[in-house]
Amino acid sequence: MALKSPIVFREIKSDLHLAAYSQFTQKYLDVCYPLEYLKRSKVIAIVTETDCGDIQTMFGGYILSLNGPFRVLEQLPREIVEGHQELQEKIEKCFELTGLWIHPVLKNGPLRAKFWLRLFGDLVIQTAKGKCYPLYSYDSSKTKLGEIYSICKPSRIYEGHVFIEGMAEKTSEIVEMGSIPAVIKAFYKEPAFIARFLGKRLFRNHRSGQKQNSTLDPIEIPAFN
Repeated sequence: MALKSPIVFREIKSDLHLAAYSQFTQKYLDVCYPLEYLKRSKVIAIVTETDCGDIQTMFGGYILSLNGPFRVLEQLPREIVEGHQELQEKIEKCFELTGLWIHPVLKNGPLRAKFWLRLFGDLVIQTAKGKCYPLYSYDSSKTKLGEIYSICKPSRIYEGHVFIEGMAEKTSEIVEMGSIPAVIKAFYKEPAFIARFLGKRLFRNHRSGQKQNSTLDPIEIPAFN
């Protein structure tokens, strides 16, 4: 199913838009982010807009929380956080990357690659401002996601069951602190890795893409009301 409106990246700030974003993360990530947390964070959404510039549909996005308290650390035992020496040394230069989701209609092709490049651009901007170390967590069963995060040469903080407000239930997660300078270095020291990463998202098997699209016919895109 072809998209009728161009997809754009937009920072959302209104309570109405942020509440809608939280509904989508609850659907796709099983995490309902509190409005207070979203309002003090930078929330980037992939959207289509009306001719008047109003948000029509949301297809994905991510959250950058630039100042604590960080949810990813609040879910951990206090002694784990305070006992992690490298984290404590760099905590003032940390920010939180979370709420990352992409609707299945964007799973293939250049739009998905554009999503990752936009995210990388935002991370580079934060690095220039002194925020160099992203804190994030992911389901320990998602090994492929771990491979993606490996590009930022992460330091593991915790692995085990966690729970925090907004989660549907306890999950087994890995919590890490990455390094954006390490990602930047990979672009010129490991270009083959970057090429493979983006190539897989630009040129995924066409047949699997057809199979995926058939399950979305008609596509149930999360409509913004």
